Amino acid sequence: MRYLGQRLYYGWFVLAAVAGLNFANGATTIGVLTVFILPLTEAFGWTRTQISVVTSVGAVLGALTAPFMGRVTDRFGARLPLTLGGVCIVVALLYLAAVQSLLGFYVAFSLARLADQGFVQVCSPPAIAKWFQRYRGRAMAVLFFTSSAGGATLPLLVHFVIQTWHWRMAWGVLSGLMLCLGLIPCALLVRRQPEDLGLLVDGVPVPAPAASPRSSTAEVSPAAAGSDAVSWAPSEALRTPTLWLLLASAFVAGVSATGVTLHLVPYLRQQGVAPAAAVGVVSLSSLASGAGNLGWGFSADKFAVRPLLAVTYLLKAVSLAVLLQTNTIPQASLFALLQGGADGGTRTLTAVLLADYYGRQHLGAIYGLERAVQVAGFALGPLISGATFDLTQSYHGAFAAFLVLSIVGMVLVVLARPPHKKSQEL
Repeated sequence: MRYLGQRLYYGWFVLAAVAGLNFANGATTIGVLTVFILPLTEAFGWTRTQISVVTSVGAVLGALTAPFMGRVTDRFGARLPLTLGGVCIVVALLYLAAVQSLLGFYVAFSLARLADQGFVQVCSPPAIAKWFQRYRGRAMAVLFFTSSAGGATLPLLVHFVIQTWHWRMAWGVLSGLMLCLGLIPCALLVRRQPEDLGLLVDGVPVPAPAASPRSSTAEVSPAAAGSDAVSWAPSEALRTPTLWLLLASAFVAGVSATGVTLHLVPYLRQQGVAPAAAVGVVSLSSLASGAGNLGWGFSADKFAVRPLLAVTYLLKAVSLAVLLQTNTIPQASLFALLQGGADGGTRTLTAVLLADYYGRQHLGAIYGLERAVQVAGFALGPLISGATFDLTQSYHGAFAAFLVLSIVGMVLVVLARPPHKKSQEL
């Protein structure tokens, strides 16, 4: 841990606040909603396609908001959008605790997903990247680990509250967690960047390019070498094939991620896995994702990021091959470990790679574009799975298509070579 004199570097306080928000933000995830599918179906008679639509509506709204919020983060800092996102989630979850109609459910959960995808998920990684450089990989690992920890803990909490009291009480508990762990700390602690407080990045002088842990590899652009001498504006980045390849890979990753996760508990139940065990698989996947966040993030400080990212897509494909054959708890657990480890790496390494390739000055806007494209994939995935099930009473066709998409994503990442400005090539 880095110190400035005898004082703890303020970036760690920012990381703690944003990490708390991302932990509580697990309330808006597909992994939590999947636990509510059967109670909502029993209470209101809604079909799975109807429930799936709400994730798509929120995802589309988040995709439209993401680029704008990324630019807001670059210019004004992350505190405003993160705090506003927390407020929206608290209000939405409270309303879900009292919802009486499908329209009300759509409005409330769409608001929560909008805040999740358009505010929290977009602004959190740039907020951390602006405070850390030499140890950016491990800082991102901590951020995404806490997000995964929320994804592991909250489905179990929701299942317990539903079984003990009622599904309405579960939404209320989630709202309280967001208020205490996310909204209040972010409003009090988050700041834009170290320079605004008269600090240097990491709290120490920026090292020369040769001292960067990744500067000796061919996978690193000059922006990752320990300085911001090279900084890409969003318009410049969009003119590079590399960014378009990464955007395409993010889209296919988004499709397969939510397409499986939202319907995982119903699928496992259909395959003969007991209810509590099915929910446990969701939490195990999130735990594996948390471990993957740490493992992949720390590896990113030592090894070339792009090959590591490609491996995560390969693991996604392997996990789906396992899922298609799953009808026992051990098989489901193996899927959860593979999928969770891959998802943790994909999120962490994508954020690090974009910062390495394009610098931190305009990272919010560039990451916002990436999130917008991925969230568009989030919108499509659940619809594919839900419609496939309603038509065939099986998820196998959809999950097989997601396996193929994961392989396509791996190829796209392999092709995404480091970008170079024309002035650098002269």
